[in-house]
Amino acid sequence: MVRILFLLIASFIFFAPFAASAASVEERSKAIYTQLKGNNNYYAHLAKKFANVAVNEKGQHDVTAARQFMDLAEDSAAKAGGQL
Repeated sequence: MVRILFLLIASFIFFAPFAASAASVEERSKAIYTQLKGNNNYYAHLAKKFANVAVNEKGQHDVTAARQFMDLAEDSAAKAGGQL
């Protein structure tokens, strides 16, 4: 009984960080497009392209690459003046 309880607690602690990022790639991409609407500088364009690639990667079931591209998109959006 104690082992089962320990395994449940350990699995919860392991998977909790993955559940913390509640916003999906699509929602984050939409937020970038919304916040950078009308902004056509280099970083805004780059952020939109990275967000588009992230959505495409998630569509191909490569979640790790999608997260990395979304991080790049959010960094570029912040440089462009977006409030993420």
